[in-house]
Amino acid sequence: MAEDRRGAGNTIRLQADLFLETHGTSGIFSGRALLKSDSSYRPKSRKGRSVRTAVVPAAVKKLPLGKVSAGLFESAFTKSFIPLLITDRFGRCLAVNDIALRLLCRRRTSVLQDTLDSLFTIQGTTTAGSFRARLSHDEPLDAEVRMLQSAGMSVRVRLRADNLERGLRLITLSRIHGQPSKEQPTWRGSGTRALVDELFFLPWGDEETDYHALFQNSPYGICILQNDRIEVVNPTFCKLIGYRSADEVLGREIREFLDEGSRMFFSLLQHRVFRGEAIPTRFETRMIRQGGSTIDVETSFAMIWYKGAPALNLTVGDITDRKELEKRLTDSESLLRNVINSMVDALVITDLQGKVLDVNDEFQRFTGFSRREAFAAEIPYPWVPEENLSSFMSWLEKLREHNVLRDFDITWLRKNGERVAVSLNTTLLRNAAGEPVLMVNIARDISERQASREELSRQLQRLQVLYDLSSALTESLDPSEIARRTYQEVVKVVPADSFLIELYEEARAEVRPLYSVDLVHGSRVALPLNASSVPLDKSQATGRVILSRRPLMELLDYTHRAPETADLAEEWAGSSVLSVPMVSKQQTIGVLSVCCYRPQAYSNDHLTLVQSIAHLAGIAIEKAQLYQETIKKSIEIEARNKELDDFTYVVSHDLKEPLISVQGYAKMIRHEYQTLFDPKGREYLQAVVDSCSHMKRLIDDLLLLSRISKLAEKRTRVELGGLIAGVLEELRFSIRERNAEIVVQEDMPVVLGVDTHLRIVFRNLVANALKFSDKPVPKIEIGAVSSPDATTVFVRDNGIGIEKAHFDKIFLIFQRLHRKEEFEGVGAGLTIVRKIIESQGGRIWVDSNVGEGSTFRFTIPSG
Repeated sequence: MAEDRRGAGNTIRLQADLFLETHGTSGIFSGRALLKSDSSYRPKSRKGRSVRTAVVPAAVKKLPLGKVSAGLFESAFTKSFIPLLITDRFGRCLAVNDIALRLLCRRRTSVLQDTLDSLFTIQGTTTAGSFRARLSHDEPLDAEVRMLQSAGMSVRVRLRADNLERGLRLITLSRIHGQPSKEQPTWRGSGTRALVDELFFLPWGDEETDYHALFQNSPYGICILQNDRIEVVNPTFCKLIGYRSADEVLGREIREFLDEGSRMFFSLLQHRVFRGEAIPTRFETRMIRQGGSTIDVETSFAMIWYKGAPALNLTVGDITDRKELEKRLTDSESLLRNVINSMVDALVITDLQGKVLDVNDEFQRFTGFSRREAFAAEIPYPWVPEENLSSFMSWLEKLREHNVLRDFDITWLRKNGERVAVSLNTTLLRNAAGEPVLMVNIARDISERQASREELSRQLQRLQVLYDLSSALTESLDPSEIARRTYQEVVKVVPADSFLIELYEEARAEVRPLYSVDLVHGSRVALPLNASSVPLDKSQATGRVILSRRPLMELLDYTHRAPETADLAEEWAGSSVLSVPMVSKQQTIGVLSVCCYRPQAYSNDHLTLVQSIAHLAGIAIEKAQLYQETIKKSIEIEARNKELDDFTYVVSHDLKEPLISVQGYAKMIRHEYQTLFDPKGREYLQAVVDSCSHMKRLIDDLLLLSRISKLAEKRTRVELGGLIAGVLEELRFSIRERNAEIVVQEDMPVVLGVDTHLRIVFRNLVANALKFSDKPVPKIEIGAVSSPDATTVFVRDNGIGIEKAHFDKIFLIFQRLHRKEEFEGVGAGLTIVRKIIESQGGRIWVDSNVGEGSTFRFTIPSG
């Protein structure tokens, strides 16, 4: 039982050493996983340096070690954390592992040339050759010795020798701490078989309890497998797979706790371990927990011997959190990659020296360079033209001062040699410490934007030309000047060596040149015009355009020679010709033509622009023609009006004298010969007198109207209050006779006008208000409303009123709404009033309701 206990304890100590070898001391106390599994395994020391494989004698490799292969023996010897040496029967060192070298503080070459007698001294013995003597007689050895270090110091160690085949010895060392023991137990091994059973049987001692505690309290799950069954297990392993006690796990096959995907891989590594082959230091598997759930673990193997047979020391650690973090990281990386690849802009990530680290899919599509071709590319990049390299470097230099640079327009070069315009945005990425680490360049294809910008610039230029032309054409009413200004604007946007505007007279089917420019001796000159019209020729471009009312574009493939003389008799032609109809009010009034002596000089855009210009020019020319016709008609009308006014004045003046004579003789006859006439005769005589009086008033009104048209008296400031008072005084008898009430506004304003004319206005309006009243008490109100520019005066009465249909008729000459018997007058008073108001810059109108009265209003400039 004691021997079993000792074996179990030593086995626990061995597996703990193997656990330290696998994870290191930092892994024990921090619980952190170290590196991932690596199929290219190479043993490492605790400090991370590669362990040099001990030179094991060839004789050892040929030992008949039973179930243990020579490779497994060599691997155990090399990897063991127990100081081990191999000697011959005379104590000469043949092999030593790294742990023993560190304990001896010697180089490997120094140890391999030495003997145990020179390295150790047995306690209580000073006889030289003690080791050689004991080993040569195959005596068992387990003694406390002193080890002589290279620095001259001695250290107490326990040395144990085990017999191998063919006269070789396996020497096991363990350092002794504290006071030496009083009794030195003698170990009697059972030869090679005992060695193989335990595979370097460990010395027992006070450290057994520490190793057992480490095994039980390890944060990693540990178990010993033998024949695929679990023989030893710690609490952490049980907890990982969801069991409370080891009794539920012991004796069961490890396959029961592995998911289907991990079993084959686990078996493969297991077989490799037993064959002494290299396997990954760590690998990931998935285990099945109680209840059917799974858990991801990181696993490591170590070959041991347990109870006389090979066994596996299995160490597992829960990596669920790590796997979850890895999954999140993978998902995040995948999402980031998808986002980057879904960008519509090209993305280039570089280090601070400009070396390309990554590009997105759009970059590959945009430039034609694959990710492999772009990766690790350095400045100068193949997609940046040489002529743009200096500006690109200057752009990157600015990045040192600014974390982000935006909208740098540059030209890139595609793989096929095509140049493309891009807008570059560069961002400097920094780490948590604020140190710059990466540069991110985002390039956007702005070819369409630049084309749109150029097109917009052309359109703006064209609109500016049309605006300037429209403004210029409104300033002139001379057709020739309009044509000249049109030519000046056309040559700004259209290549024109020759320019011609022809006017079309539809009634006579003739065309007449209005303005012409041609290239003579290399200079554009205005050509002399033939003022006469010519019949429309249907075979010429002008005739075809006029008849079809459609533009014409002729493009030749050869260069037409410019004329050498300014002779209009020559045929007007060129290599490229645009002829556009000038249409106004659905009528063709002419043709605008431009010509270039270069072939293929025009496009549809030019044609559209010339059409717009021709439309504006046509409207302006027609307006100028109408203006000239209007001026001509106005002159004619003014002349005829003058003749009419002169005729009216002459006739009125000449008629007045004989009329006065007739009226005088009629009155004399009525006065002196009245008794000679019967009543009928006297009535006829009175009718003659009345007719003469009416005729005289009519002539007087005509003379007054004529004088108002002829005389342009100077206007002065007139106080309406005083003027109205004088008029009412003149009409005092009529006002008293009709018993009328007249109300005049107290603060009548001052206006700018002719005093005598304004008296005529107020006299006519007040007299009409008295005359056209059917009320017993006529009421008349006079007032005014002033503004800075004009004063509005009103005269309101309560008379018979006027129908709305007659509002305009009452201001016409000799227009009466009533019979002479009802209301006297000749119908010229309001015509005279309107003439006076309009001559002084105002206007007059009436508002009235039949039976309620009328209100006459007129405006006159304020004084």
